[in-house]
Parts: sequence; structure tokens; C-alpha cells
Amino acid sequence: MIDVLLICCTVGFLGLRILVYQKAQNSAVDQWYWLNYREAVLQQRKVPPTVGKYILDVKQWYPPIYGWLLSVVPKTLIISSSYITGLISLFRLVLVYCLAMWLGVENVSLLLFLALVYISAPILVYYDNQINPRVFGALLVDTLVLCWFGYFEYNNYILLIPILAINVLILFTHKMSHQLYLFMLLGLSLFYVDIVPLGTYIAATGLACLFFNYKRYATAHVEIVRFWNRNKYKLGAHQFYESETYGESEYTSPNRLHGNGFQSLVKKSALILGMFPAILIVCFHFELSYFGILIAATVLLMILTSFVPCFYCLGSGNLYTYNLVTLVCFYLVTTPANFSELWPKLLLVAVSILTIGSIAKHFIGLQGNKNSECLEEAIAFTRNSELNRILVIPFQLPDEVAYKTDKQVFWGCHGLGFLWAEPYYPVFNRKIEEAVQEWNLGGVLFQKDYFPEFDKVVDMEMLNTEYENEQYIVYSVKNWVDGGAIPKWAESIYPHLCLRHEC
Repeated sequence: MIDVLLICCTVGFLGLRILVYQKAQNSAVDQWYWLNYREAVLQQRKVPPTVGKYILDVKQWYPPIYGWLLSVVPKTLIISSSYITGLISLFRLVLVYCLAMWLGVENVSLLLFLALVYISAPILVYYDNQINPRVFGALLVDTLVLCWFGYFEYNNYILLIPILAINVLILFTHKMSHQLYLFMLLGLSLFYVDIVPLGTYIAATGLACLFFNYKRYATAHVEIVRFWNRNKYKLGAHQFYESETYGESEYTSPNRLHGNGFQSLVKKSALILGMFPAILIVCFHFELSYFGILIAATVLLMILTSFVPCFYCLGSGNLYTYNLVTLVCFYLVTTPANFSELWPKLLLVAVSILTIGSIAKHFIGLQGNKNSECLEEAIAFTRNSELNRILVIPFQLPDEVAYKTDKQVFWGCHGLGFLWAEPYYPVFNRKIEEAVQEWNLGGVLFQKDYFPEFDKVVDMEMLNTEYENEQYIVYSVKNWVDGGAIPKWAESIYPHLCLRHEC
């Protein structure tokens, strides 16, 4: 009876996950950048490519392996991009079952329960619906976790060879996965009093720098971390209402993650628990084992990056739950939970309610997004117009606009170039007219309800209205002549680099 119930729940959550994938496709953000990256790789036949669509990117020094992998995927499959990511995600569940087979686990109910925990994890429902390198980075971390398990539990030193190779791969794949993996290695080195884990990381980094020019990607990584350290309290801020130039006194965006006092504390705690409620299952019978220490290290990093200001720059803590899902499954393989008593059963019911509620909230939010049709119309007009070098407001939209119009956009933040973007992002601290003039911008695609005061604070004498619908306006800049432009202050920031997009 229990097995039948688990099967029904797993199938139900899988169906719900597919439904959310379909709804979430139009709300994806990261995937538009990676589709632009893919096209550039195919055209230029090099990695990293020069993605000239992004005015504020200096160099595409984001870890390149995922972008290269996308370039070898046929275009017919890219159309179903969310399902490709979902398929890669299921390989992570396969690794869980590989561990179970390795250890000789034959408990059918446990195996079904692991599938349910994995498929129902809200964090995977949220992020596995679009193209992004997080899934591939997580898959590499999971593989490394199993290799280290074999090394420590079975003294299999041969595994250090694949560990070293995969460690090099992860440096070129995903920054947050890289950061978490390093934190895990610190935990393992302390737990086992063994310098080998950290030694392999140092060796892998040395190999990456010596043979694969990792130094430039590390430079971009450091720049991003320093940028978010300076702007940690502006993550999620309103681009104009919280700026020095256009700001309103005492205004605080409800979307801001840090700096709202007790409200922020509650929000971040709710995000962590809402992203993966099943972590509570581990809490009631936690053991400090191999997988236990990895879970503890991950949770500690989540806490630090959520509640300790100097760690905010390492990423939003709740997003590390993405890696926590398989760690919990690995843990349950080696330390199965016992739900025979009343209070563990009640805990399981609570976890189920929280999981369903979290996914339902996300789905309802997708249902409420009615701007997509109007945005598509504005994009269609822009694609067929003579406009180029476009300021897109808000900054959640430029990647999609760039991909669908094949025009240059006033955006970046994908590799090296955060110092160029900082006057305008996370908040717009320069006048729009100044940005238009300095960067020779030819148009503005603007979402009306994001900043209704736009036409009152901007010199409208410089703009012509070219297109308007219920939600969006497209302006052209008067007397504009197409051509590149980099302000003197921007050139001076990276004097040692070739700043022309064709370089």
C-alpha cells in the first residue's frame, strides 16, 4: 500500500513539474543569455566567443564549458530547452540510485521515497525549467561527492585521478558550484583531518591556470564577488526608486533580499525552507557521517551567505539548496529515516504540505504574468525596426530582447565588465540622458508599470515614441547615428584589454 502511494505521489509531482516547466518557459531569464552565447560560439567557432550584443560586457569570461556544450546540441532540441535541462537533472537522481546499488540497498519503499524527495524538491522545479549551467555544475559536484565517498570509505586512491579531472571541469562550469565544492572540501579536510581534499583543489587550480588559461576566468570571478560585496544591500533593489539620481526617500523594494531588518530575516528563512522543505527529514535523525558532514557544510554556507553580511557576495544562500537535494538523498541511502513513530510521521506530513504550498505559490505567480504577449509585440516591432543599441527597462529583459531581436542592448554582467555596469546596475545612479549620450544608445524599450514617472524625469525632447501597447513603449533617440561608443571613464577601467567587440 505504501509503495502504491509513493508511486502515485511521484507520478503526480512529475506531472506537476512538467506543467510548471511549460508555464515557466516564458519567464526564464538566464536561458536567453546562454542562447545568445550558443549562437556566438556557432558563428565564431571559438570558446569563449565575443557576444557583441552586450554593450556593457568587456569579455565573455564566464566559465565556458556549459556554453560550449550547448553549441553541440542540435537546434531542434534547443527548442525544447526546459526538457533538456530536466533530463540532465534526472541524471542526478540516477547517481542516487547508483549509490544505492553500490551499497546493495533493496528496500523498494526507500528507493521510491528517494525519487519522491528529488522530483518534488521545489528548488529543482523552479530552476530546472530553463537553460542554465547550475544543473551541469551540480551534476559534477554530485559525481565528486561520490568519488570522495569511495576514497574515504574504501581507501580507493585511484579515484583521485577522476577527482582531479572533474575538479578542473567544475572551475570552467559554474561559479556557485565551484564555491560550494571548495567549502565541502574544507569540511572534509577538517572532519577526516586529511589535507588531500584541499591538495587536489590546489593541484586542479594549478593545472587549470597552467594549461587552460583559467587565470582570466578567476579574474572575472573575483570582480563579480567584489561587485556584489559593494552592492550587497542592493540585490533585488528597484533600479530607479532606490537610485541616487531618481530615488524616492525611505523607499525599499519588497524584492530586496538583504537589509530590511526583521522582514529580511523572515524572508530569507522562508526562502531556504521553501526551496527544499525535505531538509527537515534529516534534522530529526542527523548523524555526523560522510554525507552528514557534507550536508552540514552546505547548510553552514547557506546560513553564512544568507545572514552574515561579509558572505552575501558569494550568492543567495537559498540557491545552495539546489545542491542540497542530492546530498539529502545520498544521506537517506546510507542512513534511512524511520517513520514508524508518530512525530516523524507528523514531520513528514508537514514537509509534504510545505512542498506542495511552495510549488503552488510558484505556479500561481507564473499564472499572474500577463505581460508576455505585450512584450512579444514590442520585441517584434523592435526586431523589424532600424533601432539598435537599446536601453531596456527593467534589466530583467535585455537578454531576451537581445536574443529575439538580434540587436545590441545596454546590458552586460555576464563575465568581465561589472565595473562598466555598476553606474547603472543594480540601481541607475547616472542620468538616463547621460548614458544615452556616452554610449550612443539609439532607443529605449520600456515597461510602463516598472517606472511610471519615466516621462516626468527624463528629457523627452530627445526621444520619439515609435511604438506603444498596453504594457510597453519603444522610443527612438532623435538624430541618432548607429555606431559603437565607449566613454573615456570606461576605457580607463580596463586599459590593458582590447575593448573593441570584434577583438
